[in-house]
This record gives sequence, structure tokens and C-alpha cells, in this order.
Amino acid sequence: MSDPILSVRNLVTRFYTDEGTVKAVDGSSFDLHEGETLGIVGESGSGKSVTALSVMRLIDDPGRIESGSVRYNGDDLLEKSEAEMRAIRGNEISMMFQDPMTSLNPVFTIGEQIRRVILRHQDVSKQEAHERTISLMTDVGIPEPEARVDSYPHQFSGGMRQRALLAMAISCEPDILIADEPTTALDVTIEAQIFEVLDDLQEKYGMSIILITHDLGVVAGTCDRVAVAYGGRIVERADVDDLFENPRHPYTRGLMRSLPTLRGQMDRLVPVKGDVPNLAALPSGCSFHPRCPHATDACREYDPELRSVEPNREAACIHARGYGPISKETGTAPRTEAATDGGVVDD
Repeated sequence: MSDPILSVRNLVTRFYTDEGTVKAVDGSSFDLHEGETLGIVGESGSGKSVTALSVMRLIDDPGRIESGSVRYNGDDLLEKSEAEMRAIRGNEISMMFQDPMTSLNPVFTIGEQIRRVILRHQDVSKQEAHERTISLMTDVGIPEPEARVDSYPHQFSGGMRQRALLAMAISCEPDILIADEPTTALDVTIEAQIFEVLDDLQEKYGMSIILITHDLGVVAGTCDRVAVAYGGRIVERADVDDLFENPRHPYTRGLMRSLPTLRGQMDRLVPVKGDVPNLAALPSGCSFHPRCPHATDACREYDPELRSVEPNREAACIHARGYGPISKETGTAPRTEAATDGGVVDD
């Protein structure tokens, strides 16, 4: 496999508050390859959005990126000046936020906001920027773009606002698009349309995409690889098919069991018991052990690193090699008994 276009290693971002230090991102690592869609999935409070904001260097006080590296085409973005980052944001790496109504400026027309991004990064005339804006609005499926270009955000529906935000995000044909919960609050029909447009645009412009979501159904239908986030870090990475067939981290397995399935009868969903940990007071050992049905004394003491458990598969669990495939009939999986050896349990 070729070198990744984006490589994040041991990223640490913390927020210093009166209530304590919030470990919002606590050593996350992942790669994104050219033309790939990487899904970062997990419950709210797992550190997904802060990870994306850290990649974009958009962390404000009281937050601070403490350590790690974010290499884009070999260059560490954490070492670049703010002026250099302004040239990269929106031009080479772009981000599509989850709430278009708060991301779009209510006092400027949709067309003006898209044109401003183009004029900021591209050496084009205002007329060329206007024509490009019309073309982009057409690409994302906004009807009658010549007329709607002068509309204000409040005159668009939620789905149309999200399309406008997407047009703005791809206006400079970035290498990487980070989509943070891009279909929040949209109904399933509009959600499907947005992802269809996103897929078409990825093929047209050759973008790599990081999709941040809590919806495993979306991940299954759109992503090539998956990174599962929990407690401010990535706890499992795998190809999407491998992840769904045989998840290796108990948190991933819990997420799978909480999904509705079609097996000819109505089955009771099995929720992941408990709540996501307080990132200002993470438990000792593995951060998932208070919710894990397989936790042992070692899990309460040892904080496992993300490591290879089989080819192209990594998990941060000392029992990762002791789980069998999830049954297609029952949605559950066996766990084989094994002994801890150097932080990893072997079959």
C-alpha cells in the first residue's frame, strides 16, 4: 500500500478547565490514504470531533494540542505557522461541519459565502468565482442554482443548507474532506441523498474523506476503513468488511450488538451498558473496562496500546485475539479463554 496522504500519530489534545484537565484526545493514531474514505465512529463524547478539529489546528482556549504529529503529504501540520495553516484550510484540507445553520453566515447570501472561499484561495476573477459557484451548486444538487445563488441560509431547507456547506467545502477541490456528522437532524431520505452526492463528488474530484459519525449503518455503506474511537483515543482500526465480520475490541462488538438487524424476527437490542467515561476523570487501566463484560483484573490495571492483532487489523485490548466471529444468526460472539502475554491475549 502507498504512503498515507494523512498520518496522525499519538495526538494529544487537552482542555484546561476549572473542573480539571479534560483529555479530549488522548493519544489517537490513524492513517488516511489517497482516494479512501475513513470512518471515525463512536458514541458522543469519544473525542471524534476534537480529533478532527485538532487535525485542522482549530483548537481554541482553554484547549491545547499537547503532542503528537499530524503529517499531511509528509509535512507535520503541528509545526506550521498559523499563516501556513490558513493557506491549507479550505484549500488542501477542508472541513464540513455538522450544523450548517451555525456554520453559514446568516447575513450573506449562499453564493457570496462560496465565492469568498474561492477568491481567498484561487487566483481567479470575481466573474470566474461566480461561475464556479454556480457549477458547484449544480454538482451538489441544488436546483435552479442561478436563482438560488442569491438566497440567504434561512431561505434554504436543512438539506439544501447542508448541500451549500458541502459546495463551500469542496470549492477549492481539496485533497482531504473532513465531514463531521454531515447529516445530523436530516431525515433518512435526505441523508441518503447527501451521501450519494458525497460519493459522486469524491469520484469526480479524487478526494480522500474522513467521515465522523456515530452511525455504523452509514459506515458500512460508505467507508473503506474504520477507526473506532473511545475515551479520547482510537481503540480499533480495520477494513470495513473485516470490522463488521469480526470486531476485535469489546466496545466495537458492543456497538455491533446494539444495531437492529433483519433476521426474520424482532430481536431485542443489546445496549452497551453504562456511559462513556468522563474525559476529565478517565478510569485506571483500559478506559472501557467499567462497561466491558469481559473485563479482568489485568484490564483494570493495564492500559493497552493500539497494536496489530492480525494483518491489517489493530486493537487496543489485551483480549483482542480471544474473540470469535459474530454469529450472523444471533448477533453474538464466542470468546475463547487465553492467558495474557505481554499485554495481548493469544488464541
